[in-house]
Amino acid sequence: MDAFLIMLRNVILFAALAVPGYLLVRCGILKQEQSGVISKILMYVGMPFLILSGTVNNLTLGGELLVQLLIVLALGVAYTLAMFFASLPLCASEKEHKTNGMMRFCAVFSNNGFLGIPLAVAVFGKSSGVFVVLVILNIVTNVMMYTLGAYLISGDKSSISLKKAFLNPILIAFLVGIVLNLLNVKQYVPEISTYSDHFSGIVTPISMTILGMKLATVRLSTLFTSCKGYYVSALKLILFPAVIVGVLLACRTLVGGVFNSDMVLGFFIAFAMPTAGLASTFADNYGGDVENAVVFTLGTTLLSILTIPTLFWLLSCFL
Repeated sequence: MDAFLIMLRNVILFAALAVPGYLLVRCGILKQEQSGVISKILMYVGMPFLILSGTVNNLTLGGELLVQLLIVLALGVAYTLAMFFASLPLCASEKEHKTNGMMRFCAVFSNNGFLGIPLAVAVFGKSSGVFVVLVILNIVTNVMMYTLGAYLISGDKSSISLKKAFLNPILIAFLVGIVLNLLNVKQYVPEISTYSDHFSGIVTPISMTILGMKLATVRLSTLFTSCKGYYVSALKLILFPAVIVGVLLACRTLVGGVFNSDMVLGFFIAFAMPTAGLASTFADNYGGDVENAVVFTLGTTLLSILTIPTLFWLLSCFL
């Protein structure tokens, strides 16, 4: 029960951080459309420096870590591909192409960057193995979103962008952090660590402020009366994360070694998160179902306040 309360308190705290954004829009001080500008600050400044800070300050490079990172990378790709194909029959009852694609996108892709990593830092700290696992999985998610995700929403293979997939801020920040770590830069220029830490601190409040701004323009009744929303939430928040956690727990029992608690918790945090916050942005950019993108994203986010602590408590019983 302690595990449940710890996670519940942190999730509620995160949800409360959305209140200022909600009020700013409801009171007419800001417009919901302005959240796009703030999102760019988060994507190109906050998140890269959060990754850079954790990589430079808390990553101890070595052979064992490299093996673990490669396993996490392989499993992350395999899981995403498996859920991509599993979502096809699971969403086959929806005949409208745009809605079907959005349902699959929202069931597969997690908000493990803007929400998962900050939540893991709050609960476990940057120095934990959970943080490292989440960074790798966030890179996988970004690459897959600009390839498989873009295809799901548009239905057009030409929308797949390998350039955007591999030249994303998260991957670049991680690689730069590895180089700085190998050069032991923090020992000679500690100001780099301080500089990164300052910017990394904006990620959690800004990400939740954006969520609050989006929530302010949606009728709450819409979120709680959408049958498709509940179905997508069940896939995203319960079924799909249960699959990968179950596989990892079995590997941990049979093999042990690198399949440790940090890896299991990292995958859980990454894939039990609500739908990726970029769902509505992708819908705008690729001509997708914008209305349901907002409903599914916000619906899974609100329901995750209950599902994340509950599933975390159940998982802690096995760990």
